[in-house]
Amino acid sequence: MSVLVLVLAGPLQAWGLAARWAHRPTEPQPTKSGVIGLLGAACGLDRADTAGLARLAALTYAVRTDQPGHRLRDFHTTHSRTGKAMPLSNRFYLADAVFTAALAGPTPVMNRLHQALRSPVHPLFLGRRSCPPARPVAHSLHHDTDDPVTVLEHLVSWQAAGWFQQSHPGHRMTIHHDTHPTDPAARLANDHPLDFTPGRRRHAPRATATRALAAPQPADRDRDGGPDFFDALDDLT
Repeated sequence: MSVLVLVLAGPLQAWGLAARWAHRPTEPQPTKSGVIGLLGAACGLDRADTAGLARLAALTYAVRTDQPGHRLRDFHTTHSRTGKAMPLSNRFYLADAVFTAALAGPTPVMNRLHQALRSPVHPLFLGRRSCPPARPVAHSLHHDTDDPVTVLEHLVSWQAAGWFQQSHPGHRMTIHHDTHPTDPAARLANDHPLDFTPGRRRHAPRATATRALAAPQPADRDRDGGPDFFDALDDLT
């Protein structure tokens, strides 16, 4: 077994659970469905391939909030190709957020996913097509472990932007992770993907729990996952 670590950072992210017509909210952290969709895009998985999706959805999932960002509302207007006005909508995003996600599964599967993220079949995005990542998504691969929570807690350091670490030295990261339904702390999230076929998407509930971590040290930042191209803006402030 191995654990694959991803860094999800960008100017905008959007991780929806329950979009309703003109109201499209976002969760405060990446959903399992959204991250599995990102992996599927990297692998070139067909949207109607429910068997392939099931293999990805079977991976154990955890995500850490390194930089929570802030919620942004877009009052969205659009027109059809003929110029006809389409319904107005409110779309919500997370701005300037950074998350570290980890997935555990069989080593051959994780090796293939790691390679796919480094050379994806389809473009990768953070929940919506308008949200490209600001850093390479693939961070690291940890062998001989099946616990993504332990990896996020002890083996992967704080991935927040430098300016955030300097201005929030006491920030306490949280980890949202899969757990057993009998866990007294379990909460249900309806983001276990069953089918991505357009027009008939289906999800199932999964049991999740939350763990708060001690405040990290700013000097412990690990940038092996690649450069944050937006860090250059720090020099202009």
